[in-house]
Amino acid sequence: MKKYSIGEVSLRLGLSRDTLRFYEKKGIIQPDKEDNGYRSYTYEDISRLLDIMYYRRLHFSLEDIERFLYKSSLHSSRSMIQEKITEEKEQLELHRQSLMHLNQLKTIYDNVKQGLNRYQTGPMLSHYKINDSEEINDLGIPDLCAPFQEYEIKEKHVKRKEDFFLLSEETASAMHMNSDLKKFPILKWETCVYTVIDSDSVIPDEDKILAAVNWGKKQGYTLTGTAYCGAVTGYAPKPKTEEETEEDFDSTIHYLELYLPVST
Repeated sequence: MKKYSIGEVSLRLGLSRDTLRFYEKKGIIQPDKEDNGYRSYTYEDISRLLDIMYYRRLHFSLEDIERFLYKSSLHSSRSMIQEKITEEKEQLELHRQSLMHLNQLKTIYDNVKQGLNRYQTGPMLSHYKINDSEEINDLGIPDLCAPFQEYEIKEKHVKRKEDFFLLSEETASAMHMNSDLKKFPILKWETCVYTVIDSDSVIPDEDKILAAVNWGKKQGYTLTGTAYCGAVTGYAPKPKTEEETEEDFDSTIHYLELYLPVST
């Protein structure tokens, strides 16, 4: 029977010599030792190593692989496979949710880049409005909720009316939580004057809200007299110059999204 050296097996399978020795140390492969002390592998050993590589590709642990190779019946092996399918589906769902959150975050940062200190109109997407922080803790979603404030706009004055949390309906749907949130009101506007404010605080300057109000009026929009403002997730250092370099940061700023609903 043809024998293969550790170097030949390493080259054929793309496994390092250290990995082959590690599998040997774990007892899931046992090559013969020649009189000169060198390891020699049979075709059967190579076939077993290919099995190990395949199970590793499927994210099975070495302990599970040892069970597959030496200890499990067909029935118990099938049960292990079914458990792994369930586990992978759960991980897939978590990754799907993470990808959705990342895309949402990217959209927000795109909005900051494109809308910073610029005015435009657009919708305020559908969100659940949650006033009680204890309720979002009970639901296990505090990290998914954005703190917002509602302001009442007078002629030349802005009054802070209430604080609350917003959870996007898209997020709730992806998390399969709509039924748990149905008691909360929905905050949604088809058209708003929208801008992003840079601020030293998570609370916007009154003048910046009024500047957005004046822009909306000049464009001929009839505003509802209400404003909604919330900080973008995270904050950023503010560079000393327009050209951003990590060495130039000298202070911290917050980016705040501001929505002024338009009457229809």
